[in-house]
Amino acid sequence: MPIYSSRRKRNQAYYSGVLLHIDSNMHMKAQEIFRVIEIGKTACLAHCSVGQLAPLVFLSALFVLFSFFAPPTPSSLPSDPTTNLAMYASRLYIVLVALLATLVAADSLHDSQWSRRAHKAIARSKPAEVAVERSTKPNRRLVRRRSCKAPSNSTSSTIKSVASITATGATQSQTQAETTSTSTSTSTSAKSTSTGTSGGGGGGALSLAALFPEGTPGTSWTTSPKSDSALPLSDSTLNPTRLIKALAHTYMSAPDGKQAMRATYPEGSYTFTHTPQGGLSFYAPGPNSLDMTTAKTLTFGYSVFFEEGFDFNMGGKLPGLYGGNDADVAIGCSGGRRSTECYSVRLMWRTNGMGEIYSYLPDYEVDGFAANKGVCDIPPMSECNPTYGASVGRGAFVFPTGQWTTVSQRVKLNDPGQANGEMQLWVNGKSVIDVSGIILRDSAAGRHRGIQMQTFFGGSEPEWASPKTQSSYFSDFSVAILETL
Repeated sequence: MPIYSSRRKRNQAYYSGVLLHIDSNMHMKAQEIFRVIEIGKTACLAHCSVGQLAPLVFLSALFVLFSFFAPPTPSSLPSDPTTNLAMYASRLYIVLVALLATLVAADSLHDSQWSRRAHKAIARSKPAEVAVERSTKPNRRLVRRRSCKAPSNSTSSTIKSVASITATGATQSQTQAETTSTSTSTSTSAKSTSTGTSGGGGGGALSLAALFPEGTPGTSWTTSPKSDSALPLSDSTLNPTRLIKALAHTYMSAPDGKQAMRATYPEGSYTFTHTPQGGLSFYAPGPNSLDMTTAKTLTFGYSVFFEEGFDFNMGGKLPGLYGGNDADVAIGCSGGRRSTECYSVRLMWRTNGMGEIYSYLPDYEVDGFAANKGVCDIPPMSECNPTYGASVGRGAFVFPTGQWTTVSQRVKLNDPGQANGEMQLWVNGKSVIDVSGIILRDSAAGRHRGIQMQTFFGGSEPEWASPKTQSSYFSDFSVAILETL
């Protein structure tokens, strides 16, 4: 019920009681005045603003003043002065009643108009939004959309830094189809964007092209079932060394049925130096048919599946390439250890699944390696610190949960004494980060050594720990030599 309605009823009752105390003639006039005011007020409520009440008040006042000061006809003049005084007193009383009624009308109208305008303002400040979550389940189709906004298209750009480093960053917004077999990822970042697609529903890699974005030369291998010459996904293919035995890397079916290697992160686990330990850790040179140490330029691709509802917390590490002057030195570039004699180029997830390249390169503060400072400026966001690895292109893409994402990295060694090394990342077949003009080795002894097959939560502090026991799955491991030394 409107606010003014209850006030009107109370005031009418009050004025009706008062009017009973005046003579019948004046009573009729007062009731007529009140009725005129109420009619005008009702009409104004439907069609007028508060400022438009002024004519009503003005006309009411004229009516009252005319009624009060109009000279009485001779027939109506009382012969008794006392009666004449009483008549004018009654009229004065009617004036007060009419003015009070007008004020009540104005007050009620103001409340009503304010209430309507306030609700409109609130409605304007909170645009309608229907937020629904998307899932690969057919019976749970959700869409996030905002009223009065057209969907944005994805664009791309390349930005060149002062250190002659180029990068193309991209963020992805996930648009899953109702079926569980395909999905398309698109998103934007402040500085650069690109597009990608994600394969799900047991498909793993979208195609061999997503694993080998630079082509499939004769010197290559893959465990992807999409290849007619696929190698088995097993230790016999990867040839793991330097395992942390407490961390099992189990070969099993992923949630969608695809053959994969599972990594489990117990609740509270982070890095490998704390209990409980989680993830997996080993180094893999791959099959004997391909010697990575002979390569100048390598590509390494795989597919990763984070289980539905995976909680990324603050971040964690994913597999990538590593190298160095010899097999023992090569494993020294991680865990807060940095050297001019080794490198590692892994991937990392951050909060909400934001992806990036996580690299340990020779320190740019060391003489002769200043070019490596350029990785600190790669869009959409990069961070460098003197102890740990560099976060390169953070947010250039996003890892979804409950479906496969195929990533492939290319790492080119620099010529000794020159800043012409390169690293590039494709996500689902689309280039999202491309960096050139860097230094990965300080001499001809520097070589690619293999796959740093590590994944864990961390960060070196407890707040990085996995908030619950959860798993990820890896498949479609693929390596190709594009250029030899």
